[in-house]
Amino acid sequence: MGIFSKEEVLFEKENFRIGEFDPMNSTGTCYFNIMKFPFDVKKNRMVRVHVTSELPIDVAVATQDNGGLLGEVGGTTDVTLGPFSTKNCTDMCVFLGITPGDKSTVSVKVWSDSK
Repeated sequence: MGIFSKEEVLFEKENFRIGEFDPMNSTGTCYFNIMKFPFDVKKNRMVRVHVTSELPIDVAVATQDNGGLLGEVGGTTDVTLGPFSTKNCTDMCVFLGITPGDKSTVSVKVWSDSK
């Protein structure tokens, strides 16, 4: 990000729970232990993702246009991933995962440089 660039928040969700028990969810595990958060991006920007969590979780960032994994880290409670170039992408996604049976309060923020 340049000296005079400002950040543009693309997605932000604070203090939500991951790992809650729900026998009706579609994962087949009875837990919401995997969550995904898609977001739109503009071409040729740099994107960063910041995640904080009470317990260790796995975090991954991928493009939806071609399914390419841009970055991932396992077992973290506070991480910033990026910067990742959006190149020609218009959609990206953050994936969060926690061990079934564990629960945690999580916050996610995704931002890019604004031109």
